[in-house]
Amino acid sequence: MKQFFLLVCLFISSPIFATLNDGIKAFNKQKYDQALQEFKTLAAVGNAEARYYMGVMQKNGYGMPADAGRALGWFKKAASQGFAPASRELANMYLKGEGVEQDIQLALVSLKKAAVGGDEQAQMELAQLYVAGENIEKNIAEAQHWFEQAATQGNAKAQMELVQLYLTEKNTAGAIRWLEQLANQGDAQAQYQLAKLLYQDGNKKDVAQAVKWYQQAAEAGHVDAQYSLAYLLMDGQFVEQDYPGAFALFNQAAQSDHRYAQFMLGYMLDQGMGVRQNSKTAFNWYLKAAQQGYDEAQFVVGYMYFSGKGATKNMTSAKDWFKKAAAQGNVKAKKMLAEMQSAKR
Repeated sequence: MKQFFLLVCLFISSPIFATLNDGIKAFNKQKYDQALQEFKTLAAVGNAEARYYMGVMQKNGYGMPADAGRALGWFKKAASQGFAPASRELANMYLKGEGVEQDIQLALVSLKKAAVGGDEQAQMELAQLYVAGENIEKNIAEAQHWFEQAATQGNAKAQMELVQLYLTEKNTAGAIRWLEQLANQGDAQAQYQLAKLLYQDGNKKDVAQAVKWYQQAAEAGHVDAQYSLAYLLMDGQFVEQDYPGAFALFNQAAQSDHRYAQFMLGYMLDQGMGVRQNSKTAFNWYLKAAQQGYDEAQFVVGYMYFSGKGATKNMTSAKDWFKKAAAQGNVKAKKMLAEMQSAKR
């Protein structure tokens, strides 16, 4: 008798799931008329997911006239059956006052229900509400809790939000924990941030690991990582000094218009570090950085025009660049302008 009951259940449920899957496939392909036929049949016999999709279609006018009030009804039915995405949609309608009078408390109740039910998007939305503190009282602890829930499901955005919250709270260990997860997944920005933390944090300074993550991010094309790694290689204080390696990395970053890398490329050419000394080429890179508003580069360009090193001597151009650097507070540029003024008297 038990086996007969199981067979009957399988016989009944298999066509239902097949029809639901057909409806979802049609919906994803924007074949809304076909999807509507599938969902309508299932919704009539109480399938929660089909009722949710009926709500989505009714709300957006897919395959039928848009009607927020009817959509609300479908979401309520699906939510009452414990279907978390429906509770999330219901929350958003209460929050925005779509098809119903705005009710922040009901929105919060529905959104929490969806979040507790494991809906990743609801967890993110709830966390963001608590961070913003616009419709509800700001609560960073609650935000952190819901970001954690979404993050444990592999949500990369939630993981990065947690990193920012932990950094704001000066909780380096917490930030490193989530950055490591993202870094191991190949996220170049996370690799770069992790390297910065490991290099800068006094309590957990780990130069070897920092260099490892800088290298991985740099290889992935992260421009700031290329610049940071190049500087470490040029400096040689914490890693073996490597001028050619530093020059190559500065060049990669400079080609992507990184103004500090352009300046350092000019500096290495100017000083002949790992490359044949060439003041004229150095001037061109200094000029690129100066044109991007880097005050130190503006001062150097001004000085090269003033001295005639790497550029044709030109006092007017020198003064113009010194003025630009001085306007940003560059002390050396201010001093040069004062000296040029004094020399006229």
